[in-house]
Amino acid sequence: MKAIKDVPGGGLPPFWQIPENPAPGLGWPKYGLVHWCWLLSGAAVVAALLLLYSRLNEKGRRIMMWAVVILQLINEVDTQTMLIATGQWDPSDLPLHLCSLTEFIFLAHVIRPSRAMSAVVYGVGFPAAAFGLAFPTWSVLPVWNFSSLHSFVFHFMMILYTAMVLVNGYRPRLKDLKRAAIPLAVSVVAIFVFNKIVHTDFLFINGGKGVGFLEALVGVMGVYGYLVIFPVLLAVIWTAMFLPFEIKARKKERAENECAEAKNE
Repeated sequence: MKAIKDVPGGGLPPFWQIPENPAPGLGWPKYGLVHWCWLLSGAAVVAALLLLYSRLNEKGRRIMMWAVVILQLINEVDTQTMLIATGQWDPSDLPLHLCSLTEFIFLAHVIRPSRAMSAVVYGVGFPAAAFGLAFPTWSVLPVWNFSSLHSFVFHFMMILYTAMVLVNGYRPRLKDLKRAAIPLAVSVVAIFVFNKIVHTDFLFINGGKGVGFLEALVGVMGVYGYLVIFPVLLAVIWTAMFLPFEIKARKKERAENECAEAKNE
């Protein structure tokens, strides 16, 4: 079973088709019944797993974190194997989108946990997963489809792992932002250059293909002008993610200082 080039869906059964070349009429509307069922059921499963995780001892938590990371890597291997076996693989399928990169971030974190890596997991993992679930590029595929099923499960595992880090006690501070921003900035520059050489669109920074509002921005602002939206959007998202924790931490520090000063008087 091999895909036929230049034929919608590659001439393959709907289950094996991919978002880059779907047959027409197979998908489902974003924020329609199918989308909401996935979002709500996925959120319920993540919440249940987090409840279980919160009741585990340290060894149990380590095992569960490793299990999530291994499942993500298996998911990636399965996807790459399917693409190669069906003749649909091309360089745009390399695991260089932000969501795919998180599996390696999570692997580094579970091997050697640290506050710096926790900041990267939180600062990158959650917004990447939320963006993917909010604007699924696989909505052009049927519900019962290899890529569709794998994509939903993969993104919910991203949210699960990121939330596990918070359950473990990590509390974001604004000073942690540079720990997330520096590796992200380096990766973006490297992937932007790679995109130009190989003609891909990893991170959606070379045209935003498949993401409606990014494609609209390209039409208005041009293929380079629309890039200004990314640092602005990231600043807004990180402020919302980090500022509440920062305010709470500073209030606690202020209260502790006042208590210590009162005892010294």
